[in-house]
Amino acid sequence: MKEVETFLNQYVSNWQQESFVLAVSGGVDSMVLLESFFKLQKKIKTLNFSVVHIHHHLRKESDEEEEMVRNFCGERSISLEVYHWEKGIRQKAGVEEKARKFRYQKLKDSMKKNNACYVVVAHHADDQAETVLMKLTRGSTIEGIAGMKPIRPFSEGYLIRPFLTVDKEDLYDYASIHQIPFKEDVTNQSLEYTRNRFRQEIIPLLKQENTKFNQKIQVFTQTLQEQQELILTLADQWMEQELVELSNGWSWNKESYMKQPIALQKVILVELSKKLGGILSTKNVFDIQEAIISDTSQMSLNLPNGWIFQKRYNQLLITKELKEEISYQEIRVEEVQTADIILSENESLSFTDQQGWEMFISLEDFPLIIRRRKPNDRFLLKENQHQSIRRWCINQKIPKEERGNLWIVENFSKEIIAILGFRQTQSLSKRKETDRIRIVYRKKEEVLSC
Repeated sequence: MKEVETFLNQYVSNWQQESFVLAVSGGVDSMVLLESFFKLQKKIKTLNFSVVHIHHHLRKESDEEEEMVRNFCGERSISLEVYHWEKGIRQKAGVEEKARKFRYQKLKDSMKKNNACYVVVAHHADDQAETVLMKLTRGSTIEGIAGMKPIRPFSEGYLIRPFLTVDKEDLYDYASIHQIPFKEDVTNQSLEYTRNRFRQEIIPLLKQENTKFNQKIQVFTQTLQEQQELILTLADQWMEQELVELSNGWSWNKESYMKQPIALQKVILVELSKKLGGILSTKNVFDIQEAIISDTSQMSLNLPNGWIFQKRYNQLLITKELKEEISYQEIRVEEVQTADIILSENESLSFTDQQGWEMFISLEDFPLIIRRRKPNDRFLLKENQHQSIRRWCINQKIPKEERGNLWIVENFSKEIIAILGFRQTQSLSKRKETDRIRIVYRKKEEVLSC
């Protein structure tokens, strides 16, 4: 078909010198695709292509399809690779998805083996219409509703679809005129499959309403894809500037995020999902968006595969759940020391002339107890006014994940006199200069910056 050459001229630069792998099932669409490339190769001698056929072992007709493809390629000296999915006959659930993964993996293998940059599949205009309507019915992102793209990245090259604008009826006509053999998949008649119900019952009704229904879908998908391309560019620019990569995920600023148009916000979440391997469903994206715009200052959502979305006031995060638990720790300090007191791998206390967060104590406060926070801890907030550390943390907008890591300082009387790195109590702040002993609390990054 002339559409193949037209497509290659539009989407594949220097295609006459390229190598292609054709996915040929034996159906009318893939056989017309094969014949089109064969005729094009006779015209352009430098064009190279090979054929991959997958025997899925799911239907008794599969043997006949393989034989037909072998004969067709053999008569024309076309390079052919046949792969058998032996597990297919034993599959009971998720057959279509498992078969698809096997098929696409073998296409990738063939690309590498034949040093080809392009895989060619025979999806046509009717397939596109079915895909768009199914996405609309099930619920999807704009990218999903925009349908299949004529060209997209695949393995280390690209997957192309030259027939996306061609009606299946035209493929039947071409096969009849040029006497191209093909096999009909009998399972395409079964209404057990969602796609078949759209193909046989829904789309025919739409074509009765408008005989140019496929062309309308083509314009619709092309418009959406063009708009999606623009918004993806904007999303990538924002993510490059605002997204902070963590050791276990990513974080970003809520205020900066909320300044973007809502459509762009959702695309940013979809692009984040791609960083996670595409695990987020449409509902996940919706739930995250709702959490971000809600009045709740702190919350978290469990996502697939152990990922978690967290909202910490103005900080938003998607991180992998960490199983590490912080055990209760307690350190007793009898007197002023010349050596640093190591609290953890990243934290220390010093009585020497160091830089960092400082507090002041008296000799009367010894011995000191430095420990992790307990649930019922209270301290002197103002004169004659105590407050729970839990409430104080909430008021100070300290994220939940950090509250369990707080270091508390108790004096000889078991009175909490400081929260290291954050606050010393009201009583300490009023002590006389002559009665003060300076203690410096430092974190690793503060030590390195000194």
